[in-house]
Amino acid sequence: MAIDDRYERRKAKTRRAIIIAANQLFDTKGYEASTMEDISVAADVAVRTIYLHFDSKAAVLLAGFDDWLDDFVERFATRPPGESLDQMMSGVLAELREAGWTDDRPLDAMKSMHPTLEFIGRGGPEIAGHIMHGWVAALNRLAEIFRERGGWPPEAIEPRIQASSIFASWMTSVMVFREHFIEGLPLAPSSHDVGELSMRAYVDGLKTLER
Repeated sequence: MAIDDRYERRKAKTRRAIIIAANQLFDTKGYEASTMEDISVAADVAVRTIYLHFDSKAAVLLAGFDDWLDDFVERFATRPPGESLDQMMSGVLAELREAGWTDDRPLDAMKSMHPTLEFIGRGGPEIAGHIMHGWVAALNRLAEIFRERGGWPPEAIEPRIQASSIFASWMTSVMVFREHFIEGLPLAPSSHDVGELSMRAYVDGLKTLER
């Protein structure tokens, strides 16, 4: 293995460790209370090392979101043929759990609201705007994936509708989970549970939500 290859692998490993440590801190201490020094201790790297990868705490947070979103989207392209949209969603979320991407704890196990939940619709453009911009690109990629999987012609709107339903399920999870956290409602399901429920409801024409 070339020296450059080893360097890039170490660099990527360090970057990943910083992101994981930061997200764990955001969950336990909260975003505002977590400092770059806290992240350096949790990741077992020097503060100056963090700044070699990221120029701010917000950049650490958003890099983690970007990496998760990229992985989330691309996993739809590798799902088995013939799966319905809700089956694909469940499979992708299961793969993300196995990959260690998501902290899928229920509400009563969370000590602080993750900034992704906190800042959507409430935060400044630095974070909320970046997340929404990332989702626009993700929707375009998802539409391509669904168009290829379904053999749709370029002008078909169905792949775009399918892609939009994925975003709607994610947004439902964010809004419901945040509401439960803010209002202190008991026994909220995990964000994955909410996402899977909403996707099944969309696929079934929302009939599963009738009382």
